[in-house]
Amino acid sequence: MKKYPALLIVGLALLMFGLRKNNIPHSKSSKVESPQQEPVEEPVIKAATPEDPGPIATVVAPLDVLKKQGDVSAKPAPTREAVAIDHLVSVEPGKPKRVLHNAFSVHRQTQFAFMIPAHQSNAKLHGVFRSFTKRDDPDSSDRTADVDLLLLNDEEFNQFQNGQPQSVTYELNSAHNQMIDWWIPATRAEAKTYHLVFINSANDVKLKFVQADFTLTFD
Repeated sequence: MKKYPALLIVGLALLMFGLRKNNIPHSKSSKVESPQQEPVEEPVIKAATPEDPGPIATVVAPLDVLKKQGDVSAKPAPTREAVAIDHLVSVEPGKPKRVLHNAFSVHRQTQFAFMIPAHQSNAKLHGVFRSFTKRDDPDSSDRTADVDLLLLNDEEFNQFQNGQPQSVTYELNSAHNQMIDWWIPATRAEAKTYHLVFINSANDVKLKFVQADFTLTFD
C-alpha cells in the first residue's frame, strides 16, 4: 500500500515536466543573416558624339585665380623713405661772392672767414695776392716779404689756434706774388665756415703788408 503513493508522486512530477517543456518557445537562431546588398550598377561610359558631346569640364588655372584676386605684380614695392645722407643735393649756382678785396698788415697771422652755403658741391675759391715789406713801395715785394697761406675749416682753425693743426684743407708756403684756385669740399645739410689765414713766419721782418683779391664762385 505504501508503494502506490510514491509512484503516484513520481508520475505527477513527470507529467508536469513534460507539460512545461512543451510550453517553452524555441529560441531563434543567434545567427542573423545579413541582408544581401544589391549590386551597384556601374555607370556606362558612352563615347562622345556630335549629338551628345557629354558634360563640359571646367579647367581652373592658377593665373586666372590670381587675376581674380588682384594682380600682385601691379602693386608697387615698398620703398624706404630717403634720408638726408642718401643723396648729396645740389642747388642752383649762386652769384660770385667777393670774400676779400683789401690791403692789410700781417704781424704774425691775419685771418678772414667766409661761409659756404649748405648743399654746395661746386664751390671754388679764386684769388691773387702780393705781399710787401713796405706798403707803398712795390719794389719791396720780394722773397723777404714772403707769407704762408692756409685754408682751414672750423675744426682745423681751432686746432691751429691751440698749436699746429693735424690737417689743413689747403696750404701754400712762402710766396709773395701768387694766384690760387682751390675747390672747396662739398657741404651737406649745413653751411660750413672756412678761414683764410695769412702767416708771417719770418723773424727778420716783423710786419708785412698784403694786397689780396679773393672771390668765391659756384660753377
